[in-house]
Amino acid sequence: MCKKAFLFHGIGSKPEKIIANLTPELKEKYESYLQEALIHCGLPADTGNLSGHEARAAEWLVPFICDRVVYEYLTGKGIIPDIGAGYSSGIVSASACFGSIKHTDAHDIVMTHLSMFRKLEENNVKLNMGIVVGFPYDELKELLSRSFSPDDLVIGSGNSGFHVMISGKADAVEKAIGVCTDEGALKAFTMNTGTAFHHPIMEKYSAEYLELCRDLDYKKPEHPLMSVFDQTVLSTADDIRRENLYNVCTPMRWDLALKKLEELGVREFFDISANGAIKKFSRVSRKCSIYTLEDILSGNCPALA
Repeated sequence: MCKKAFLFHGIGSKPEKIIANLTPELKEKYESYLQEALIHCGLPADTGNLSGHEARAAEWLVPFICDRVVYEYLTGKGIIPDIGAGYSSGIVSASACFGSIKHTDAHDIVMTHLSMFRKLEENNVKLNMGIVVGFPYDELKELLSRSFSPDDLVIGSGNSGFHVMISGKADAVEKAIGVCTDEGALKAFTMNTGTAFHHPIMEKYSAEYLELCRDLDYKKPEHPLMSVFDQTVLSTADDIRRENLYNVCTPMRWDLALKKLEELGVREFFDISANGAIKKFSRVSRKCSIYTLEDILSGNCPALA
């Protein structure tokens, strides 16, 4: 039976918010790993002088580095996962931390996003993502289907019973935010990402990403992962390869993945993001708990007893 699950967050939070909770010791390790990643990716040590797509790539390396630091800190404290799950690019972090791919492979995957953005720019394609709070997944799906084609807009992820991410063409996302607000959403806003992760439209702009994810040398993960796409347990190298290939272009059901983990016996969930990002939009039943790095540092976690 699985009792502990590690949850890996994707790209989204600002770098300064991600590293704010790191202790001096953890921040020192973060800085060391970050410099190694920048060198590997051919980026300058001083990222302040970067602009455009390179600046974004450097920014997106931050959560990957922090995930590694937090993962090593927790396992060093004797908190060992029975299983894990990755939200969006958190799939890549989980694959690296669980030993299925190398951390340098994860950094290479980040760099393929440069190609995505260049292709979107060259083709003058305007995409975006948004957050809607206050509607159950099925209710929102029915509401949006009245006005939008799946070619224009999809629910990119059901995050919880009342929190979803929408993804698609920028004008459709903006219009959908207005529709949801008019229908009584508690909160609805665009994310201004310039892309539409977890929408099939991304496949035509993701050739470099898909080629890399297909050709990487995967190994059997040290701990299994729960698929956020079909809620199956991933325990082989080919399983992890498939999960990474599905990423970017395929809608997720984060809420169902967490529910399945509970069904497998998980009662303690550990948010591997340094800033507690996963806990903010995830919900588990009252018999379970989600612990953040802040909880661990403060000793507010029975797993440390």
